[in-house]
Amino acid sequence: MSIFKLQQFSVKQTTSGMKVCSDSLLFGAVIPVIKARRALDIGTGTGILSLMLAQKGHEDIDCSLHSITAVELMQEAALEAQDNFQNSPWPDQLEVIQQDIQQFSRDHKNKNNDGYDLIISNPPFFVDQSKTSNDKPLRHVARHSDHLSFKDLCQSMDRLLTESGSVYLLLPLISIADLCTAALDIGLQLIEQIDIAESADHPVKVSILHLVRKSTLDKREISHTRLNKFTLPNVHSDEVQNLLAIFYAKLHFQEHFYTLHPQAPLYDQLSISL
Repeated sequence: MSIFKLQQFSVKQTTSGMKVCSDSLLFGAVIPVIKARRALDIGTGTGILSLMLAQKGHEDIDCSLHSITAVELMQEAALEAQDNFQNSPWPDQLEVIQQDIQQFSRDHKNKNNDGYDLIISNPPFFVDQSKTSNDKPLRHVARHSDHLSFKDLCQSMDRLLTESGSVYLLLPLISIADLCTAALDIGLQLIEQIDIAESADHPVKVSILHLVRKSTLDKREISHTRLNKFTLPNVHSDEVQNLLAIFYAKLHFQEHFYTLHPQAPLYDQLSISL
C-alpha cells in the first residue's frame, strides 16, 4: 500500500490513477481559501487538494470555509478519497460524490442549490489516445480528456460558480491556450498565471491559472509570475518552503521530498511526468 504522509494527514494512493506529485502539492498550497465558504474539487483523485484546503481553512481564523465537495468520476478513486477524508482530522467538512462533473453540474443547477465560491481542478489535458489507456486505465482517465473536454469543464464550472467566485486550475503549458479559449466562450477570464519550473535554468512545464467571471472585472492586465522549486540541486527555494511549511514538519521537509523516489532525477523526484 502506498501512503503519502504529511504533518496533519496521510493520503492513501493505491488505486487512484494519479499519485501525489510536487506540482499538485504546490497547487494546493497556493490556492487561497480566505474568501470561500463552499469549495468544489473537480476530479479529486486521492483527495489531496481537498485535504490541503481543509487544513488551511482550519488554520486561518479569518476563513469561513465550511464545506468542500470532491467530485470524482472513477469509483476506485472516489472510494480511496473517501477513505482518506474519513481518516483525516476534518471528515465532517469533506464530501465525496462519485459522478461525472457534467451531470453533477446539471443536477446542481436544476435543484437551484447555492453555488461554489471556489472551484479547483487538475483536469485531464491530453486530447489524443496514448499507451496509458491499455495498461493503466485509471491513469488514462485522469490524464486524457476523453471523458472531460475543456468545453465541458468550463460549461460545468459556469453552472457551479457563484458570481464573485474564483476558479483555480493546474495545467501543462501546452494546454493553457485551449483552456482559456473555452473559458472565454462562457465568460470566464484568466486574471493570474503562476508558472512552475524546476529551477531558473529549467523551462516551465505547468502553470496555475486563476479565472473569474468576466462580468465582475474592471479592465486590468493578467498577473504573470514564476515559481522555481529549486535554487540549487537538492535545495528548495525559500518560496516553496514557505508555501509548504504548514504541511511539513520543518526538520523533515527536504528529507521527505527526497526519500519517496530515490532513483528519480536529481531535480524534483515528485515532479509530474507530462
